[in-house]
Amino acid sequence: MLNRLSIFAASFCLITYTLTSYATEPNFKDTQTLLTGESVQHFVLNDLDGDHRLDIIWQTHDGDVKYKLQDNQALVNFDSLAGTKWLLRYDNDDNDKYIDFFNDGGVIETYSGSQYKINRITVTELNQLEFCSDDYSGLHRTDCKWIYRVTEILPNMMKGIDERLGEAWTAYKLVAGS
Repeated sequence: MLNRLSIFAASFCLITYTLTSYATEPNFKDTQTLLTGESVQHFVLNDLDGDHRLDIIWQTHDGDVKYKLQDNQALVNFDSLAGTKWLLRYDNDDNDKYIDFFNDGGVIETYSGSQYKINRITVTELNQLEFCSDDYSGLHRTDCKWIYRVTEILPNMMKGIDERLGEAWTAYKLVAGS
């Protein structure tokens, strides 16, 4: 009986030591003011404008409901994409595509080697970039059947939605070797 108690006590001490030695305090960044000059009663984060970016909605102590849309201005500048090549990967599919952007459009090439001309590059009313191609391969096609909406642009990565499939995608900038 004493042996079992000793084993139990030793196990308890070992577990307690292990938990306390690996327990860490969470680290947070400095406090920042999110909504200056506002008397916030409640707030929520939700996508109000359909751009797949969370916006802030809050209620003041006076009962007013206000919101701020997440800044999406970086999406307006398409000029920085001209002359770049990207690997586009669907989040739930393994059919990669390659995109070459030119000054006046570009070319999308599928994993099987089919090429589709980018027929239109636009900025939507929500300040989002969209580009489109026909659903038939060939660089002479002019319809817009496949619409790719860009929801986020970073220096070497883009995220978006394939409007035709309703699929999310991520594109990675390919760096040419020297």
